[in-house]
Amino acid sequence: MKHKYDYLLNQGKAQVLKLMGHEFNFYPSDKWTYVVETGCFYRKTVLFIFFENENVSKIEIKKMYGKIRTQL
Repeated sequence: MKHKYDYLLNQGKAQVLKLMGHEFNFYPSDKWTYVVETGCFYRKTVLFIFFENENVSKIEIKKMYGKIRTQL
């Protein structure tokens, strides 16, 4: 799935916003996140975009699960 987003490499922040849309990302930050997919049991597939000198230097995709809280 990571190769699906290889076109983002070496793109600037403005181009990433145009291609991926506006999500809750702090523009001056060097790390942006996008939720790519939401599955069952609160599982989310998250795309992490890392910037270096205002251009995308690295992308990672991780699957994360929400917290399940129980009171005993």
